[in-house]
Amino acid sequence: MSDAYTHALSLAIEQTSPATFRRVPPLDELYASPESEDSRIALARFCHDMYRGDQLRHLPRLTGESSLEHSRRAHKSFLNVTRVVIDVLSQLYRRPVTRKLSGDDAAAKTIARAFASNPTAQLMLTVDRMTRLQGVCALRVSYQGAEVRFWPYPAHRLIVLPDPALPLMPQCVIAFAASEDARTPLAHVWTAEKIATVANGRIVAEAEHGLGRVPFVFFHDRLPLDGFWVEGRGRSLCHANAEFNAKLSELAYTIAMQGFGVMEIVNPDPTRNIEIGPGRAIAFNVSGNTPYGVDFKSPKAPIGELLADLEFCLRTLLKTQRVPESVLSVNVGANASGVSILAAQSPVLEDRVERMSLFRSAEQDLVNCTLAVLREHEGMRGDVQVALDFPEPQLEQSLSERMAVDAWKLQQGLITPWEIMLRDDPDAFTDIEDGMSGSASERDAQCAPTLTRLWRNGLEAQWRPTHEEV
Repeated sequence: MSDAYTHALSLAIEQTSPATFRRVPPLDELYASPESEDSRIALARFCHDMYRGDQLRHLPRLTGESSLEHSRRAHKSFLNVTRVVIDVLSQLYRRPVTRKLSGDDAAAKTIARAFASNPTAQLMLTVDRMTRLQGVCALRVSYQGAEVRFWPYPAHRLIVLPDPALPLMPQCVIAFAASEDARTPLAHVWTAEKIATVANGRIVAEAEHGLGRVPFVFFHDRLPLDGFWVEGRGRSLCHANAEFNAKLSELAYTIAMQGFGVMEIVNPDPTRNIEIGPGRAIAFNVSGNTPYGVDFKSPKAPIGELLADLEFCLRTLLKTQRVPESVLSVNVGANASGVSILAAQSPVLEDRVERMSLFRSAEQDLVNCTLAVLREHEGMRGDVQVALDFPEPQLEQSLSERMAVDAWKLQQGLITPWEIMLRDDPDAFTDIEDGMSGSASERDAQCAPTLTRLWRNGLEAQWRPTHEEV
């Protein structure tokens, strides 16, 4: 452990030194960079920049174009395909996930309080997207203000030294601060026993934390087979997005230079000034067969061919990422059946099932890490197991299809009117219990849309809640 800790300190000192701390290298350097920890961090930061919309500075240079000419080039354009694809493929936490805690009652209640005190839904949605983008994302568990706090760390802010005997277990973790200001680089080195703070290439503090483990929980996009890190969708997606942006910029430049006709005035009167504009006349003083007049010359730019090339590149990109075009649409045709919709979206649904098992094990590790923090700071005892119930994906349905599905679920006892009401109007109540509280008249008024829909199916007798039932 001491050798790994010393190695981690040396890496942190090197990475935070003002002489070596730098931003993401240009795209052409990323293409040619060999495999190393520095190249992994640079690529992860490049993917993060592309996802958040900072894409123009990663636009590929033209042949012979200097960095100054590249920065001054006009008509730059980009389309954030990366964010669209990543958000579509990250659906595990798009709707609330139900966590069922079992084990020691006191510990389970404390864990539930920790999940409630954090914006867990938003955090896990972000973790899901960053894991899909970069391959790996982490949550650090801390104890601040008498509460457990979860802090997300993307892959470009982490260096992990795995255990040689267990390559999937982190032995040391170097976590960099969120700021990318090169004047004050800061990092923390964590082991199972110690924490060290490194700033500007120097160790400024060391202490023991007593947690018995590294307080980081790592989420992987797929099971690691050769090393700790795995490749996310960002490597292929972001490079393709950058090349697509280059084509899009070339199209914008072509349209600006060749997409519009140019006025040509043939033999105007040289004694008069030419004034061009609406309602203005141009005088000509010619005789005989001398040509004269106004014409518009068009360069006949291949705009149609360029647009077709862009469409081909975009469709190919979606196919390689297994993103059906139907997933990006919000409308379903009148003749589209449920079977056809399910078949069209099967790649996304299958991918979702594969990732659920990985996130289940990671969330159990999150509970274990939270228990370790609580044992150190609150003397908590006992073990807790968590079972995740991921919500089923909601495919697009017509009103009649949704009413039929709701009616069948109600008849089978798989859903209650309050759950339907909360699904159709999520911000009406905090939870189902809140929706069921209050007077019967208030509940009748709140349930009126749902009950009206059910009455139309002839189920009034089965659905109308009585005072005793509520």
